Amino acid sequence: MNRNNPNEYEIIDAPYCGCPSDDDVRYPLASDPNAAFQNMNYKEYLQTYDGDYTGSLINPNLSINPRDVLQTGINIVGRILGFLGVPFAGQLVTFYTFLLNQLWPTNDNAVWEAFMAQIEELIDQKISAQVVRNALDDLTGLHDYYEEYLAALEEWLERPNGARANLVTQRFENLHTAFVTRMPSFGTGPGSQRDAVALLTVYAQAANLHLLLLKDAEIYGARWGLQQGQINLYFNAQQERTRIYTNHCVETYNRGLEDVRGTNTESWLNYHRFRREMTLMAMDLVALFPFYNVRQYPNGANPQLTREIYTDPIVYNPPANQGICRRWGNNPYNTFSELENAFIRPPHLFERLNRLTISRNRYTAPTTNSFLDYWSGHTLQSQHANNPTTYETSYGQITSNTRLFNTTNGARAIDSRARNFGNLYANLYGVSSLNIFPTGVMSEITNAANTCRQDLTTTEELPLENNNFNLLSHVTFLRFNTTQGGPLATLGFVPTYVWTREDVDFTNTITADRITQLPWVKASEIGGGTTVVKGPGFTGGDILRRTDGGAVGTIRANVNAPLTQQYRIRLRYASTTSFVVNLFVNNSAAGFTLPSTMAQNGSLTYESFNTLEVTHTIRFSQSDTTLRLNIFPSISGQEVYVDKLEIVPINPTREAEEDLEDAKKAVASLFTRTRDGLQVNVTDYQVDQAANLVSCLSDEQYGHDKKMLLEAVRAAKRLSRERNLLQDPDFNEINSTEENGWKASNGVTISEGGPFFKGRALQLASARENYPTYIYQKVDASTLKPYTRYKLDGFVQSSQDLEIDLIHHHKVHLVKNVPDNLVSDTYSDGSCSGINRCEEQHQVDVQLDAEDHPKDCCEAAQTHEFSSYIHTGDLNASVDQGIWVVLQVRTTDGYATLGNLELVEVGPLSGESLEREQRDNAKWNEEVGRKRAETDRIYQDAKQAINHLFVDYQDQQLSPEVGMADIIDAQNLIASISDVYSDAVLQIPGINYEMYTELSNRLQQASYLYTSRNVVQNGDFNSGLDSWNATTDTAVQQDGNMHFLVLSHWDAQVSQQFRVQPNCKYVLRVTAKKVGNGDGYVTIQDGAHHRETLTFNACDYDVNGTHVNDNSYITKELVFYPKTEHMWVEVSETEGTFYIDSIEFIETQE
Repeated sequence: MNRNNPNEYEIIDAPYCGCPSDDDVRYPLASDPNAAFQNMNYKEYLQTYDGDYTGSLINPNLSINPRDVLQTGINIVGRILGFLGVPFAGQLVTFYTFLLNQLWPTNDNAVWEAFMAQIEELIDQKISAQVVRNALDDLTGLHDYYEEYLAALEEWLERPNGARANLVTQRFENLHTAFVTRMPSFGTGPGSQRDAVALLTVYAQAANLHLLLLKDAEIYGARWGLQQGQINLYFNAQQERTRIYTNHCVETYNRGLEDVRGTNTESWLNYHRFRREMTLMAMDLVALFPFYNVRQYPNGANPQLTREIYTDPIVYNPPANQGICRRWGNNPYNTFSELENAFIRPPHLFERLNRLTISRNRYTAPTTNSFLDYWSGHTLQSQHANNPTTYETSYGQITSNTRLFNTTNGARAIDSRARNFGNLYANLYGVSSLNIFPTGVMSEITNAANTCRQDLTTTEELPLENNNFNLLSHVTFLRFNTTQGGPLATLGFVPTYVWTREDVDFTNTITADRITQLPWVKASEIGGGTTVVKGPGFTGGDILRRTDGGAVGTIRANVNAPLTQQYRIRLRYASTTSFVVNLFVNNSAAGFTLPSTMAQNGSLTYESFNTLEVTHTIRFSQSDTTLRLNIFPSISGQEVYVDKLEIVPINPTREAEEDLEDAKKAVASLFTRTRDGLQVNVTDYQVDQAANLVSCLSDEQYGHDKKMLLEAVRAAKRLSRERNLLQDPDFNEINSTEENGWKASNGVTISEGGPFFKGRALQLASARENYPTYIYQKVDASTLKPYTRYKLDGFVQSSQDLEIDLIHHHKVHLVKNVPDNLVSDTYSDGSCSGINRCEEQHQVDVQLDAEDHPKDCCEAAQTHEFSSYIHTGDLNASVDQGIWVVLQVRTTDGYATLGNLELVEVGPLSGESLEREQRDNAKWNEEVGRKRAETDRIYQDAKQAINHLFVDYQDQQLSPEVGMADIIDAQNLIASISDVYSDAVLQIPGINYEMYTELSNRLQQASYLYTSRNVVQNGDFNSGLDSWNATTDTAVQQDGNMHFLVLSHWDAQVSQQFRVQPNCKYVLRVTAKKVGNGDGYVTIQDGAHHRETLTFNACDYDVNGTHVNDNSYITKELVFYPKTEHMWVEVSETEGTFYIDSIEFIETQE
């Protein structure tokens, strides 16, 4: 390939002879096209699919030697606009060759150095010499890599085979890696950030080359042999880089404007030139980045740059004063804000200029006969896009001496003569003559002796493009009259020309062969309450804004296609709230709801905007049509910005073929090369969505393909289920008796048949106060492998404060706040399911493709699809080391709807990951050993305490001497065991759970036996005063695990009647304490008036004869032989306070 051969010509219409034509591919045989498939299974069928093999057009390069760097920037933008108007696969090598010839015309970096030097001059700041050297070195490397890639690409396109495909893939990856590593040298790396503004053009041009490269993976990747997963990675990288590059360029451009902003005329001129030249060389380019998305624009589009370019004011302003003539830039009387307001129009609808009428006035210098006829004002007649109504705007001083210029056919360049005329008493800045090409001339009329002139041409500041011109769209005007430091009067009449691109389609033509862009700034009219606002820098022009419901505007369009053609619609917008859209096409309306895209009071960044395609189809009933947009925000006062409407033609035959191709890609990408297993990165959600694509294929056109693909995707679903380590992934049984199934709280429901899930989905309601909504499951260690990576995948329809935890010997925590922005305008397809999954799938895919991929943890929280990874250690057999999967909502305004959950093995750890996990595992084992040693001591003490409660090894008989105090002592020991639960709220077992459970179960048996043998009901007061007769001045209080009865007045009394076996031996055992003066009594009595009393006071000794203080409970007991069946126990005191922990009346053996 020779990029610099001037004798080669561009061949546009010649097909590549080595490949069959489209007709040959579509209808290869007159016989049954399915015949060859009859004896195939799905694996053999998928092996026949190798992707798209569309041929390429071979085009030699055209070597163009640009006049200057401004011309280079304009040429590149113009060529890209033409390139985007056709399907991407054509003319790629020729197109890339053109770009490289523009940027490296002599195989050196002269153009790039000129890019830097130009901005250095504008901002009066030199780039560090080291930064320049690094940038130029990296640019040289990128150029060499690009040349190698183009050579390999061209050779492969001419003679495709496996070896050439491998070579071009290798060089593609090398070039992509080179861009990733070298872009920081152009203003984002730590060494070059200080010079980011001066490097802006370099950055934008390099970013453009990188993004153009990445789209090639989407066009050719399958033919190169890349798996769909690899193609998706490059596609995701392209979308992410588009966001990064766009935001950097916009932020740097705005920072540069602020840096050069000043207060006087000279600073305004620098500001104005920086704005113009950066727009032409960088920001116009940035506006085209989104159109490299092959999935969104597979057959081309017509992006339109509706922004305006202002050339410099037409005023005498040479580099230096000449004699008595003074350059305007040195004047002290025009302020920065005055010039900005006079020359730069507020945002407005796009317009074309029909007529310019210039008024002239005569200025005669004081004390002389010298005069000059100058441009004193003008009137403009304009109209909005495709709107027959015209309107007029006047500037300056309107006179009867006029010159009319008819600009209906366009004014493309202007030569003007600026004069500085006067003497010691007065001074005039004015325009004396001009030549508007190709419209006409205004000749100079003057008799001026003391005057200076400067001839200005707009093509110096706005060079002409090869096949496109800029059109004069408006002329602003500054008129001033001032006296400067004495009798000298200074007058100024200064016009400024405003330009738009000629290739902006003023008639809004809709065609059937590509996607039509209709920027809303090209509306013929806007509704009351709608305002035109300045674009954010990457939309290519201004946008519309509303804060309440009503009409946004009306676009008048011409349909240059059969009226039977159907279309889909897309809207690019940004909004701080969801809103209802009504789009009226003539008299037919399509309604749909769009979600919010940004936070309130947030800045308009690239990711603030979303392009959503709705499922409604439209058809135009006449060639002259109107499209009227009404919106109704869900919350008044919020902001809705609309950028453009896209009209997407529907080709049923082509779309059916594309649907088959998409289904093949989707299914083939699920499997490994051998088709025997699923790729590791494939998710269960992707399997379901592939099944939806297959189900939507036409039975008539692709019956056998559909059968084969359905067989394949069913096999994929079976493989997905087999590898999923979660039990019951469809949530058929929750809170079942199975040990390791799903356990859930209240507030968890299962939904089925929704538009976003093919299977069943989980819904988690908001938490109640102190009670989270949760569902969890344990994956048993027996199903896991040591030192292996596992991944939890799922799909979240929407959520707020959804917490996803993976717990092994450590916790991996993920929070999902996923906006409810998957628009479901699906409608019934006539089936009993009530959901048109074909339309729904298309719409969701478009939205997910537009979804930003995670940049950091905050942004990852907002994506619908998620993956969370966890590593296993050595799976120490002494500790139950399964993986716990926990989903929970802990806030009162949280919620979640999600599905397609799966925990799958990714693969064994190796290298640094293995070494790190081994270190962490060793630390964890050491920590577990330390905790176990501490727990073993507590365990032995608690076990011994519990052993003393029983008289047998089977824990079937409680020791007669055991009281409630003994049980509570054992309970306190058990409670001191740590690490019982990994999550106390959800009670997920920890490392000491088993020994804790063992001791707790034995203690529970002791408590049961204790309660069973005590004929006094609720003798431990754990149920308050249940079963007791009590006066109003008694109460039951709690201290930790203890409940105790409190009598604090001498007339307080508590009693209970119960039944016993007469003439048997019973023991009354009471644990209590007396505080203060007086005595406390517990009296037992039978029906024969036989009674005994235990007395407690502050001077008591315990059963061992040891004196106790007021803060200690003591236990006293007595033996009693009841004579009757009925018994009574009564509690009372004389004064002070009496605390009773427990009262037992138990039968004992003689």
